[in-house]
Amino acid sequence: MKKFIWPINLIALKEITSTNQYAKKYVDEKHNWIVIWTMNQIKGIGMHKNSWNTEKKKNLTFSIVLKSIKILYVQKIYIINVIVSNAIHKILYKYYNKRNKEKIWIKWPNDIIINNKKIGGILIENSVFSKKIHTIIIGIGLNIYQKEFKKEWNASSLKEIFNLNFDLDYLFYKIIYFIQKEYLLFITHGEKFIREYYINHLYLKDQISLFYIYKTKNYIFGKIRSVTDQGILIIEFNEKLYSFSYKEIKFLIS
Repeated sequence: MKKFIWPINLIALKEITSTNQYAKKYVDEKHNWIVIWTMNQIKGIGMHKNSWNTEKKKNLTFSIVLKSIKILYVQKIYIINVIVSNAIHKILYKYYNKRNKEKIWIKWPNDIIINNKKIGGILIENSVFSKKIHTIIIGIGLNIYQKEFKKEWNASSLKEIFNLNFDLDYLFYKIIYFIQKEYLLFITHGEKFIREYYINHLYLKDQISLFYIYKTKNYIFGKIRSVTDQGILIIEFNEKLYSFSYKEIKFLIS
């Protein structure tokens, strides 16, 4: 018997193009916590429709169809990024970081970074009705055993970093439980409580870093200072604070 706060409805598939795409057929279902899981996602999609390539049976790729218990308005869409990012960060820190001492971070808005390498990403898609979020599809990709990555991905896997063997089933169910646990924290303690954890574990926070600004086509050296209550990144540059949405700025990491 798997431990969950709310029961899940699991759909396991041998192969699928994209778990998020498949999950969309369940948007109008009355059931909550529908989970689409495959060991072979052949055309995964990341942020801005970028491809997310994974090797068969070497990674975790799944999507969760969530109907929010608490009313979420459109301007608070970012909070699901916070919930899922926190959950994955916490499970990796609790089970793998304490003895290995690798540095685990959340890269705004929702990538998981270990030792300056991307090991996972999250894609959130929402169904909106009357300015309220009706249904949320949470797509998660986590590199577990994969060894080969294109250089431009700046990616790695848990096996490469920790040199441990991972039980994919165990980690899969634990991640879902941790997401539910973080969601419960949001319901009971509020947005500020979980946002504080998120901000405290932001990648490159308070460090001088290089960014590219799409609108002005300029490169700047600045420091990440915070994230607003609408998910906007705050960067200090030339002793002034500037705000950026995800489509306005790019991290440049050597």
